[in-house]
Amino acid sequence: MAHTYDMETYKSQVSAVYRATVWLTIITIVEVAAALVWMNIFAEDGGPRMLLNSFFIVASLLKAYFIVGEFMHIRYETRALTITILAPTAFLIWFIIAFLWEGAEWLNNKDEGNIIQIENKAPAHHPAHDDHGHDHKDGSQH
Repeated sequence: MAHTYDMETYKSQVSAVYRATVWLTIITIVEVAAALVWMNIFAEDGGPRMLLNSFFIVASLLKAYFIVGEFMHIRYETRALTITILAPTAFLIWFIIAFLWEGAEWLNNKDEGNIIQIENKAPAHHPAHDDHGHDHKDGSQH
């Protein structure tokens, strides 16, 4: 079954694609400018790296919003389908952040020597006892 669009719908969709493309271009230009400014001004001082990384994360999420919403047509889907697609993606991102955070803590503990190592030793074997801890009547061993 073919979908038919009137000229007005077509023009609004083309306009939405152009708007999304312009926003993606602006965000990318600002990202590149921020990276260049950081490299040329703050790199030697050790500048606000966490601030820069936070900006890149927010900018990437904005670009993902425009790409998924407009070019993958999620904006035009029903609410249930949108949640079905976006909720697992949000959990995946959360899991990646949690695993990286936990891995960094393990690395810090390893580097600082805070890992407690428990030595596993087998119980001592007594020849007068069998494997179940019972004495043999004749004193023999299996």
